[in-house]
Amino acid sequence: MKFTPKFHALDLDVAAYKRQLSTYMEDWLKQAGREWLQATVLAVIPTWSKASRATFQKLAGELGMVIPYGPQKSQKDRTSLGLSTGGGGLELEPESSRWHFRYSSSLRYLAYNEYNRVVYGQAPNVFSRAGLRNPTPYHFQEKGQKAFESFARFTKLPNPFRFLKRVAVA
Repeated sequence: MKFTPKFHALDLDVAAYKRQLSTYMEDWLKQAGREWLQATVLAVIPTWSKASRATFQKLAGELGMVIPYGPQKSQKDRTSLGLSTGGGGLELEPESSRWHFRYSSSLRYLAYNEYNRVVYGQAPNVFSRAGLRNPTPYHFQEKGQKAFESFARFTKLPNPFRFLKRVAVA
């Protein structure tokens, strides 16, 4: 009697999994970024001269969003100032398994309002004696981080077992 064994092994299609993961992470990152913008800009930062909100437009554009301004409260429209001092975007590096978004601003009023209680007459001067309608400090970065972490807490990555194949061993 002759017995011929057949052996099988499992092979993980790493390339296919990485493609799926990259697509998933890009979509996930865009949604996480929208959650961050909702918690920071839309929920915290008021429209005054439009400058502060405009600093977020580059990031919002890459996320498929538009930052609404609402009624302008100052005499001067400073949208162009905000656009020129704000930066941001998506940075996707699937080869090194890095997906992130970034935001930056050199708008001094926004930076000051983030950390300080603004009072009329103190540097950098508030535009009106009425002061800001939203109380400062904003702490929008802290609020954005909480929103991002809350969104990330329930993330489920693609299942790698779907990329296992049974192969015969010779």
